Amino acid sequence: MNAVREEDIKQIISGIPYEMCEGKTFLISGANGFLASYMVDTLMCMKNYGYVKKCSVIALCRSKEKAENVFEEWLNDEAFHLLIQPVEREVVYDGKIDYIVHAASCSTTQLFESNPADVMNANLIGSYNMLELARRKNIRGFLFFSSGAVYGDADVEEIRENETYAIDYLNPGNSYAVGKRAGEALCRAYWRQYRVPAKGVRISHTYGPGIDLEDGHVYSDFTKSIIAGEDIVIKGDGLACRPFCYVSDAVRAFYLILLCGEDGEMYNMANSDMSVTIKELADLLTKTVFPERNLRVIVKKPVTGKIVRKTQINTEKLENLGWSPGIDLKEGFSRLVRSVEDKTR
Repeated sequence: MNAVREEDIKQIISGIPYEMCEGKTFLISGANGFLASYMVDTLMCMKNYGYVKKCSVIALCRSKEKAENVFEEWLNDEAFHLLIQPVEREVVYDGKIDYIVHAASCSTTQLFESNPADVMNANLIGSYNMLELARRKNIRGFLFFSSGAVYGDADVEEIRENETYAIDYLNPGNSYAVGKRAGEALCRAYWRQYRVPAKGVRISHTYGPGIDLEDGHVYSDFTKSIIAGEDIVIKGDGLACRPFCYVSDAVRAFYLILLCGEDGEMYNMANSDMSVTIKELADLLTKTVFPERNLRVIVKKPVTGKIVRKTQINTEKLENLGWSPGIDLKEGFSRLVRSVEDKTR
């Protein structure tokens, strides 16, 4: 674990009620993914740094090779267990489970159109299997990784959890958003019918050490360009607006929702204070964060001058659990690039 990630983990632990994790067992699906692996590392460091005497992690992963690479430092720790299987198959585990985090999902934007069935299955069949496991184990808490994508193209000033908007569910490009909506509905259904303590977090754009630089997200493309010393190329006009949240702030939110959130509810997670257009982000990175690299911003389509509505994602429900973001764009991207470059040296 490099220095940046270790600093992030310590910030996360200091901002959550870690004493609630004492003696508990957490099963995390999709554990070797960007955000889920941070949750695993947080629990393992929580124990190893002495915040709790005992807690254990079951990391459910599809690929053994990738999992062993991601979690190399934990493989010989008796508190860490690998469970290798796809979530689309019934999940069987004989031991105790207190909390489940269902984070297994494909978020690679290029696959939404080409592999829509695969994209949806982890959120449809996978969610069913994880909720069934939760029902059998009589767990304390269940967290579903949803997405702000469930809102679709909401042309409104502010988005709250109790509001819904139209999505063309027959468009394969919406397979990710539709799958997440279905997963949320299953969580609410299992809470209503079986009292499975399920809740969900609608995750907005989140970046930090461990992102897949090839996943097609704008923050990944920009980071890859900065590290390669190449000009940042914006494929459109750069006027789309997004709220960018740093990973340590996001993972603190996940634990607060899992441990303290209201069952059956969904929670928005976004850093709306860091809401900028794609062009504004590119300019900030080249001119303010990394000026010494002498990179330019190239916009493929001319800027039309259209005023972009900066939709506010309301996070009042999450803030009521004690959450507030603390990392701004300058610090966040500095930490991300430093982490990647330290790892490659």
